[in-house]
Amino acid sequence: MKTFLCIFIFLLLFPIRTLPAEVLQVTSASVLQVGDHNRNYKIRIACIKIDQENEKDSIEWLRSEIPRHTKINFFPKGSEDGILLARVTSLKTGNDLASKLVELGYAKSIC
Repeated sequence: MKTFLCIFIFLLLFPIRTLPAEVLQVTSASVLQVGDHNRNYKIRIACIKIDQENEKDSIEWLRSEIPRHTKINFFPKGSEDGILLARVTSLKTGNDLASKLVELGYAKSIC
């Protein structure tokens, strides 16, 4: 019991710092390769569907909005074909990428 109490107090006084993920590559109009200093993930931006005619524009926008090494937060929503589905937010701008892509007319909201 004393050990548990000591660990609990230590964690309250010195919380574990979590590091955000970092963009490694924009691989398609809705898929990102990200890393968190320990692992690499493929993340598909959740809740959007990108039309074929807007694919090139959305890739260009994503690459300008979240260039390589940009810090992001992602909030998992599930997985599909081994790729994590998640809401993605840029820490630099605070933008939710799915909402911004829909706002710009590059994607349609499906959630």
